Amino acid sequence: MKLSRLIFIVAIVIVGFWVLSLLFKAAAWLINGLIYVAAFVVIVGLISAYISSRQAPKKSIEKSNVIDVDEK
Repeated sequence: MKLSRLIFIVAIVIVGFWVLSLLFKAAAWLINGLIYVAAFVVIVGLISAYISSRQAPKKSIEKSNVIDVDEK
């Protein structure tokens, strides 16, 4: 194998690993950003569920299916 071809192959391998590291850094940046978005969505969902549960109509005792023990 010629020396020039060997140097060319080593250079391609180095550039390939460099590009791969850039891709991993971009993926890590994207995942890190999506974690904050997911946390925000969960917090808004919990607040929405809490507010909707507080506004649910209360069931009165007369209309419920409670059986009175003293009544026969």
